[in-house]
Amino acid sequence: MPAEAEGAFRLGIMPLTVQPVQPPSGMKARILAAVAEADRASAEESKTGAEALTQVQTVPVKPVVEIVSAQKKDKNKAKSWTTPTLAAAAAALLIVSAALYQQVNQLNGESNKLAVQVQELQQQLEAVEQPPTGIQVNSVVALTPAIPDIVAQGLATIVIDAKGMHLIVQAENLPKLTNDEAFQVWLLKEGKPVNADTFLTNDGTGALYYTFAPDQYDQIAITHEPDTKGLQPRGEIVLAGKLVSG
Repeated sequence: MPAEAEGAFRLGIMPLTVQPVQPPSGMKARILAAVAEADRASAEESKTGAEALTQVQTVPVKPVVEIVSAQKKDKNKAKSWTTPTLAAAAAALLIVSAALYQQVNQLNGESNKLAVQVQELQQQLEAVEQPPTGIQVNSVVALTPAIPDIVAQGLATIVIDAKGMHLIVQAENLPKLTNDEAFQVWLLKEGKPVNADTFLTNDGTGALYYTFAPDQYDQIAITHEPDTKGLQPRGEIVLAGKLVSG
């Protein structure tokens, strides 16, 4: 560097030593256009970002009221389905309960009936087993089978005491009773039967004690009846015998 130029640079007057030069034609316009283009691009970018932000912020949100309404609708739908089901289950339970109640009542009725029959049989056996005191035997009749193929046998005794005339019947190996069946004793006079009560059996053995007004009967029979309510013989004669006056 020449000495003069170096001294001018150090003194800070170098720019003053350069000859001014005119810029190329159109350079200023191109610079301004480039700046304007940069500003426009920046503005476009800002606008695009704002629109994107606006779209994100404006995403439709379902109102809370609609959500609650939908939940209530689903709940009501579930309730409408469960209500008939519960009603049907309750109706079925009621029917089953009624059937069980009826069966229990029926069993209680049968148990009471059996208890009464057992009590009557015990009373009859006790009466038969009582020792005779002041009793006069009027007649004793052997009862024989009236139908074939049975081995049943019995004994009928008519006695008299201070209280009147009594019939004591004892039988064994009788046919088995089922349901409401019973054996019924009949005193016959000229073919007309008089009911002398009914009795049940225990292992085919039964007894009866019957008090009646003195009268002349000529036959005695034991029938196998469907129940204890007959006023006239309905079943077949199992044992029979002819009464003989003492």
